[in-house]
Amino acid sequence: MKLPSFEAGHDRGETSVQAVLLVPVVLGLFFLATHAAVLAHGSHVANLVATRGAQLSATGTVLGFQKTAALNEMEQVVIDLGSHMSQPPIIYLGESMVVVSVTIDVQKIVPFLPSTVTRTARMSREQFIREQDR
Repeated sequence: MKLPSFEAGHDRGETSVQAVLLVPVVLGLFFLATHAAVLAHGSHVANLVATRGAQLSATGTVLGFQKTAALNEMEQVVIDLGSHMSQPPIIYLGESMVVVSVTIDVQKIVPFLPSTVTRTARMSREQFIREQDR
């Protein structure tokens, strides 16, 4: 029969203290990684929606129609991907350039990290030149 040593009695409760200190750190790292993944997904969705809106806006010929069609298409893409826009997209139609800015809401997991992602896409407008003007 082996008698308990002095060291075995001295370490009593050490595992509980280590668990109490380590569990919040591990959970915090897990939540940070999850929030980073959610932000990355929101970034991809916002980038896709902004690019699609810029493509549609750059190819249209009637200003009011192309803007409405682009807004409807962007809203449908966001809904299809399971996200939500925090504000309506901003579309700037210039003489030679189209700029579209989209802001997507993401689920807030960690309180001090951002809960929205904004992406902007720029695209050249198509210029239609009649054959005799070439």
